[in-house]
Amino acid sequence: MVNMIEMKPQVSNIRDFDSLFELLDYFNTEEKCVDYLAHLRWNGEPECPYCGHEKSYVLNTTTRGKRWKCAKCHKQYSVRVGTIFEESKLPLKKWFVAIYLITAHRKGISSHQLARDLKITQKSAWFVLHRVRETFQQEPVKLSADVEIDETYVGGLEKNKHASKKTKNTQGRSVKTKTPVLGIIERKGKVFAIPVKDTKAETILPIMLNTIETGSNVYTDEWRSYKPLSKHYNHSIINHGVKEFVNGNSHTNSIESFWAYFKRSLVGIYHHTSDKHLDKYVNESVFRFNNKKLTEGSKFDVCLANSKGRLSYKELISE
Repeated sequence: MVNMIEMKPQVSNIRDFDSLFELLDYFNTEEKCVDYLAHLRWNGEPECPYCGHEKSYVLNTTTRGKRWKCAKCHKQYSVRVGTIFEESKLPLKKWFVAIYLITAHRKGISSHQLARDLKITQKSAWFVLHRVRETFQQEPVKLSADVEIDETYVGGLEKNKHASKKTKNTQGRSVKTKTPVLGIIERKGKVFAIPVKDTKAETILPIMLNTIETGSNVYTDEWRSYKPLSKHYNHSIINHGVKEFVNGNSHTNSIESFWAYFKRSLVGIYHHTSDKHLDKYVNESVFRFNNKKLTEGSKFDVCLANSKGRLSYKELISE
C-alpha cells in the first residue's frame, strides 16, 4: 500500500484538481477515468491481479470497456479488479466524485448527503463510504522528539439517556458503554490513533513502545497506565486532576486538539458509529489530519493510489 502520509505518487499525466468543477470538467468520459486510475495504480506497467505477472496486453476496447490480458495466466481483467471498485455498478466518474467529496470535506460527509449528491440510494452511499475508508488504513509510524499521548472515549453520554436505560458506574474511564481510543501525536507532526479494548498498561504500553522512538520526550496526564513510560522515555506528567493543564513545555494540547476535531466529525456528521466500524472512522480522521497540508487534488490522488483491496457488502455487515 502507498504511504498515505506522503505526497501524491509521481506518475505521468497526473493532474491537481483544485475544485469539484475542474474534476467534473476533466473526467467527462469513463475512458478517461479508467486511464487515470491505471496510471496511478500501475504507472504504465500493468500487473495481473490474479497471478501478479508484470506483463499484460491491452485488448481492443469492448462493450465492457478497456481490458487487459495477462501474458502468463491469460486471464482478462479490468483496472477495477482487485480494488475497492471491483463489482461495483457505479461508473468510475461517480466514484471519483465521491472520493473527491469524501476527502475534501474537513469533517467528513454523511451517507445521506453523499446519496443526494451522487443520486444513488443511501444504502449504496453507505457502502461507497466504507469502501473508500479502506484506503485510509494507517501505516506503521515512528514518532519522535516531543510526543503527546492521551485517550478519549466514544459512546453515548449517560446523562442523555432515559433513566431506565442508564448504566451505573460508567464515570471516568469505564468501558461498560464506551470504547476507548488511544491517541499519540508528534508535536507539529503526525498523529496515530487506534481503538483499544481498555486503557490498562498491558493493553496500551506495547502500542506506545512500538510507535514512539526510544529517548523521546513524552507528555501525558496522570493516568497510572502511563507510569511505565519513564523507563523508556523522558516522561513528563500533567496533573489534570488538580486542574493543571500547562506547565512550561509540558501539556497535551496537541492531542486534545485532535480529539476535538475527531469528536466534531462523529457528533456533527455521523452522529453514531458502532464498535465494529469505529476503527474506520478513526482512520478517516487520522488521514485528514495527517494530510491537511495537501491540496484537494493531491488527497484525491493519494486515495486512488491506495484503492487496492476489496470489501464486499457481506464482509461489511457481518458480525
